[in-house]
Amino acid sequence: MTYSNLLAVPPVVVAGPARDLSPMPWPYRVAAVELSVVVPFHRTGPRLQEALKRISDALNSQGIAFEMIALSARPGAGSSPELDRMPHTRVVTSGSIEDKGAALHLGFAMARGAWICFVDIDEDAEIDGYELIEHFHRAREKNL
Repeated sequence: MTYSNLLAVPPVVVAGPARDLSPMPWPYRVAAVELSVVVPFHRTGPRLQEALKRISDALNSQGIAFEMIALSARPGAGSSPELDRMPHTRVVTSGSIEDKGAALHLGFAMARGAWICFVDIDEDAEIDGYELIEHFHRAREKNL
């Protein structure tokens, strides 16, 4: 799957690096992090925080071990204290991330989950955490 496909139809779930770390065959092995959620953003603020909280609440309610990687897709966008305090969330701000593609590339490289999901918070009016979970379950069932 190419990055252009990922940008066209988020949320998208693909196999992550942790699937290959266990000596057990895939259906029986369990990664410490089941799902990595990569979230590039342009602006910090209430919209980003609320979306990350909705995703986190939905994943917690389903008992899915996850991490969220929020990456500034604009140089100088910075972070906020509220984002830095969110559980299971790593916020990455760097001058080397110049656009959404670079943020995705770095986020996918940092992901530790058996599965990786990309969510476009800047484009989607309303992020539904349960829709993300549905895509995650479909990918797991198909063993993509």
